[in-house]
Amino acid sequence: MADVVALRMDDDILHRIDQLREKSTDRSTMIRELVERGYKDIIREKAVQLYREGKITFSEAAHRAELTLWEMQRVLVESGFRSDYSIEELEKEVALIGAKHFRKKK
Repeated sequence: MADVVALRMDDDILHRIDQLREKSTDRSTMIRELVERGYKDIIREKAVQLYREGKITFSEAAHRAELTLWEMQRVLVESGFRSDYSIEELEKEVALIGAKHFRKKK
């Protein structure tokens, strides 16, 4: 169920919202869409920041940003994030995963 929220907005903002919306969309719908997009942007920015600072794991960042791991990876790349993870570390992990997988099949 949706709650009714009353808020005051400057006339210039309302005018810009009215210009942005399509003729078939009412003002309330447009404002809800803008709030939803803003919310998503903010939680993604916070997740990226906390991940960059080493305060949360990659999977926790994806969870907080309400994204899949693949989507979170894309967001990090688009934000300019560069991993310190080396090719050697990746190769070691792949070998370890392969060894564990091979042992389970026996």
